[in-house]
Amino acid sequence: MPKEAQGWGQVIRFYGLPGIVVLAIAIALAIHISFLPPSTVYLATGQDGTSYKGISEKFEKNFREKGIRLELVATSGLGEGLLDLNSEKSNISASFLTAGVETAKDYPNLVSLGSIQYAPIWIFYKGEPIDTNDPFEYFSDKKISIGSPGNITNKIFKKLYELNQKTLPATNNFIEVSYKEAADQFIAGNLDAVFIVDSVQSETVRRILATPGVQIMNFPLADAYLKKMPALQKLVIPKGSIRLDSVYPPKDITILASTTTLLVEKDMHPAVQWAYLISAKEVGNLNNTFFDTPGYFPKDMDDSFPLSPVAKRFYAQGTPVIFSYLPFWLASIIEDVWAYLLAFFFLIYPVYKLLYSIRMYPAELLMNKMFVNLRELDEAIVQAQSEQDLQIIFEALRIYERDIYQNWLFEKNSRFYFNLKNALASVKRDAESKLGQIKNA
Repeated sequence: MPKEAQGWGQVIRFYGLPGIVVLAIAIALAIHISFLPPSTVYLATGQDGTSYKGISEKFEKNFREKGIRLELVATSGLGEGLLDLNSEKSNISASFLTAGVETAKDYPNLVSLGSIQYAPIWIFYKGEPIDTNDPFEYFSDKKISIGSPGNITNKIFKKLYELNQKTLPATNNFIEVSYKEAADQFIAGNLDAVFIVDSVQSETVRRILATPGVQIMNFPLADAYLKKMPALQKLVIPKGSIRLDSVYPPKDITILASTTTLLVEKDMHPAVQWAYLISAKEVGNLNNTFFDTPGYFPKDMDDSFPLSPVAKRFYAQGTPVIFSYLPFWLASIIEDVWAYLLAFFFLIYPVYKLLYSIRMYPAELLMNKMFVNLRELDEAIVQAQSEQDLQIIFEALRIYERDIYQNWLFEKNSRFYFNLKNALASVKRDAESKLGQIKNA
């Protein structure tokens, strides 16, 4: 054991302070950073028939190319996905959320990766066009589907309804069912209207738009709604833009819209966050989703949840170039630790230089003092009158020689060491010469 301890002592002495500092930084980074991302991550996709399933499938393909397995987990809606994401018992680490209802106040462990698409607010109905300032008052006594209980669509309907009306009445004309069931009943003629919050890419939305005689509710007071709910957007469906041959819709229609936010756990591995953001960008570059142009999304549009640090870097600087040249997992690690490396260079290295200078100063002071003492002895040799005077000088030289050998010096002090040895040898020769002169006198 003593031998092993001596060996480690020699290693530490060999590498010195820089080695100890680098080792400490490596240990700290290893503790702080989980270098390898998880092999499998889970994304809540919402209910069938929505746009989120199609986006999720594109994400899954991009993740596979990056060496990460993305498991898609169907839920009854985005509300259930949010609850699963927030639950410690669930494997789900990411979910979509329609902006405008929930906030980080109730979900402090979740962060945003930004908005990935518009989520238009549709009210579909049949018959003649309806001209009203308050669509919710108009349908307050008619059979309208408003989304499953507890779902985000359901919450948005109630919030919009309560802006002009009182609390939603407990009447049986507000039908709380899934999108698919609502579409089935609407097409079959069992519902007067359908309230849906989803992209035009949604299978359900497309299916309803293809239904003969369907109308889209116009929101003439859209700007006023935006004042009440800042998370919303105003969109316009141009005349004839859905079906040019039959000029549908027959005039411009103004609708409200939210945005779809991608939420993740606050402690999600940075590599997985980069995978989501890069995938969202690749999907956004390819998509032309009627209301936006390719490349418009992802975008930082909703402040209900704070952006993660990775997302802040993404929206401020774009995708780092390093992802184009290195394997995804390695690029994500480097991207995550570069700030720590800069901190080492700009903070720790100057501290090391200061400590180095502090260590050098007393050594150099000692060497200079020894040179001064040798000079004084050299002058004493010239003034010596007897052998006894020279014996005192020889004794002082032996002490200085011992001190020179015993003092540990940095490599930078080597020149002092050899200069001292040469100066000591010169003074000793002068003393021996003077002793010979005294003996021969």
